[in-house]
Amino acid sequence: MAAAILSQFSDALAELSAGARNFLASARAEDGSTLTGVLWKPDAVVVSEQALGDARSYEVNAAGNIAKAELAGRDPGTNVAVLKLDRALAQALPSAAVPRVAELALLLGRSGSDATARLAMVRSVGGAWQSLAGGTIDHRITLDGYIGSAEEGGPVLSASGAIFGVAARGARRESLVIPAATVERAVTVILEKGGVERGWLGVSLHPVALPETLRPEGAQRVGLMVMDIVADGPAAKAGVLVGDILISAGGVAANRPGKIARQLGSTSIGKKLDITLARAGAIVTREATIEARKPA
Repeated sequence: MAAAILSQFSDALAELSAGARNFLASARAEDGSTLTGVLWKPDAVVVSEQALGDARSYEVNAAGNIAKAELAGRDPGTNVAVLKLDRALAQALPSAAVPRVAELALLLGRSGSDATARLAMVRSVGGAWQSLAGGTIDHRITLDGYIGSAEEGGPVLSASGAIFGVAARGARRESLVIPAATVERAVTVILEKGGVERGWLGVSLHPVALPETLRPEGAQRVGLMVMDIVADGPAAKAGVLVGDILISAGGVAANRPGKIARQLGSTSIGKKLDITLARAGAIVTREATIEARKPA
């Protein structure tokens, strides 16, 4: 009985993997490097932005069908990059689903011409969150299994065949899933505009220790020194100078660059941001209007 159940389970996983053949894709760059991707639309393949190199032209293989592709755009905030194909391919992307904790997840990838698969369990499912690059992710989905380079950017499927999203390797070896809803939103904007606009202050920041006399209520020990500033950028227009130490922005302690980046999402453009600075031993305040930085 146990052997029969295991055999049925194994067969079901193999069938699930085989059924993904039409939307599991690989992309080969001009230098020979390869990426796993998902044929998200008949003429567009999603790949992992953080795994993408500098190439702009690719050869895409999906279900044995070959197409040329050009980089349509990339969004570091959601770890989504899109390759636009020169022709439409047959595609049958399954319906999207949000996983539940303890559900099984099948991660698919491509290693050269070979398909790969890993089985994992959904470790946690949280609410919306913002990446260090300022992108809004609809759910924080983590897996208990390892994501290899072959699976990075590949589809993550439920046991019923629905697509949870795209596999991504996070900080501290976290195994993440970029939800299908997030991917869909990024793909739509990238294909329309070539990228996703996000807020920008136009400064380069580096953590430094705050003198005790400048610590807000004695609690914050670290600030962010302005190492460089873009002429005519939002910070420059607000009167921020190189050498200033950023103590807070928008009421949030500026002790890590990521805390600033999280306030500069696409909805921040045009908004005012109150900035508190340490300058020559004194505290000064400025107000910057967040602008959009055009995609690279």
